Amino acid sequence: MRDLFFKLFEQSHFDTGIKVTAFSLSHFVYLFLIIGGIVLGYFLLRNSTMERKTQVMRILVYLLVISYISDFFVHEFVYADYDEAGNLISGGGLKMDKLPFHICTVLCPLIAFAQFNKRFERVVEPIVALSCLAPLMYIAYPASVGSGEPWCYQTVQTMFFHGILLAWGILYIALGMVKLDIKNIWKSAVALVCITLWAKLGNILLDHNWFFLEEDAFYIGLVENGIIPKWLLMIINPVVFFLAVLALYGIYYLVIHLRAKMAEKKQEA
Repeated sequence: MRDLFFKLFEQSHFDTGIKVTAFSLSHFVYLFLIIGGIVLGYFLLRNSTMERKTQVMRILVYLLVISYISDFFVHEFVYADYDEAGNLISGGGLKMDKLPFHICTVLCPLIAFAQFNKRFERVVEPIVALSCLAPLMYIAYPASVGSGEPWCYQTVQTMFFHGILLAWGILYIALGMVKLDIKNIWKSAVALVCITLWAKLGNILLDHNWFFLEEDAFYIGLVENGIIPKWLLMIINPVVFFLAVLALYGIYYLVIHLRAKMAEKKQEA
């Protein structure tokens, strides 16, 4: 049974050499599937009742949580070590990177609380905003998706998790389940500071690189090569995310403005 699981969760089933690297064909296929699914979901739900929309959002959260938690049970097989001949050396054990210290992984429990606990209604807005941006940044540049084939478990689970996370955030806004108010943008700033400190705590205690506070997210060695001091990442990363949040609010208000203009023209006609 153990050998079967190593076989099922291995990174290459057909030795094709195809990987999901940034801006490769397989990357664009995943982008098409994820963005296409979100657009399709919007058009299917835009005229539905709020109760129906809420049910679908809950299903997305269920899928997100199940995908995240179940993944820990197969790390031993997914991240196993093999020699050059393909013979098993050892199991992979727990994958530290998947612990909830990255912004995307910590958003998983936060989304669950926001969706199912009314006490979290006050912080739904920043959670939704970050759920739109964090997975989008990852999907746009999947630097750490792994070296497996596009259809292996590791790749599918990683892209599925980030895709569901992105879908929940975008649909929550697009379907009118939350309204972005620029007066509340400070909440996103506070959330980013908390996430940064939380990730830094994890890095100190467990010697890792969560939220890319030890080395840059592009894996080009900005800290290692002495180009920037490591402490600067604690400022750069949350600031970059906050600027992205600001851009999201700008796009939201622009869309609202354009919709209002279109409605006025229809009434005049």
